[in-house]
Amino acid sequence: MKAFKFLSNTALVFSLVLLASCSSNDDQEETGYKKQKLEFKANVDLSDSTDVTRATLEGDYSVSWDENDEIFVYCDNAEEAVTFGITPSSIDGGTATFTNYGEVLPIWFDPLDAYYALYPHASATFDVSSSKITSVFPTHQTVSTGRTYDKKALFMTACADKDERIFNFKNIPALIKVNLSNNGDGKVKFIEIESKNSANILSGNFEVSPIYNTSKIGFKAISGADKKHTVKLQIPEKAESTDFYLAVLPGTINGFIIKFEDAKSTVLYKRESKEGVDVLVKSSRIYNFGSFDVATFPEEK
Repeated sequence: MKAFKFLSNTALVFSLVLLASCSSNDDQEETGYKKQKLEFKANVDLSDSTDVTRATLEGDYSVSWDENDEIFVYCDNAEEAVTFGITPSSIDGGTATFTNYGEVLPIWFDPLDAYYALYPHASATFDVSSSKITSVFPTHQTVSTGRTYDKKALFMTACADKDERIFNFKNIPALIKVNLSNNGDGKVKFIEIESKNSANILSGNFEVSPIYNTSKIGFKAISGADKKHTVKLQIPEKAESTDFYLAVLPGTINGFIIKFEDAKSTVLYKRESKEGVDVLVKSSRIYNFGSFDVATFPEEK
């Protein structure tokens, strides 16, 4: 898969410029849709060094876009989302373009107050009354090609003023870093994080509330009905890096267990936290859960 890279520091900032062609009443269909091309310009900002995004996990502090990447864009006056895809030919230095390819748009796609966005493109709903986006956070994650994490688990959200249309994306999940060395033969296939307290929510349905103000975008993630207290990451047999990142919903973990499993999900080695150890994990932060040497794992029986 071809990837496009932009230089970044620790925050991924999309500056969105809406280019809308005017449509006459004759262009509007009776179904309440109109054919109109919209383009969001995506630029990179190097000014924010506080929060972690997908950019910080790339070895050279760059952010890679794949040519099939898509984002959901919502308006505050309607619940239906519009999908925007990246335009590969639009890459120009630190700028890329997301567009709807000139397809039909709802006639109401003109917000009263703000636009909301969610990345990656996934099945999600938007509640116009509460301005909450609901989606599903994956329990089973897979290291993306050429990366050390599952990009589909790195949900980012933002909202933008309807006039300036600037998106400041931030990660919803916290990231748990695990260093695994001497796994050259691919003995370990899965890394799993499990909370000792089944009430702790690490994955499953969630809600996020983007909040707009002049300085930053804030949000909160809330567990849904399909709640899980585990996250499992499948890692490649051969990886250039020994650092891997498991994305979890933010919250308190009341004790944890790290498990290393083979292809049959047989536990090869596990480490438990000490009794009474609670870890508060926050959105857009990385937490180092330690280094592990496969060569020191007990021999399989």
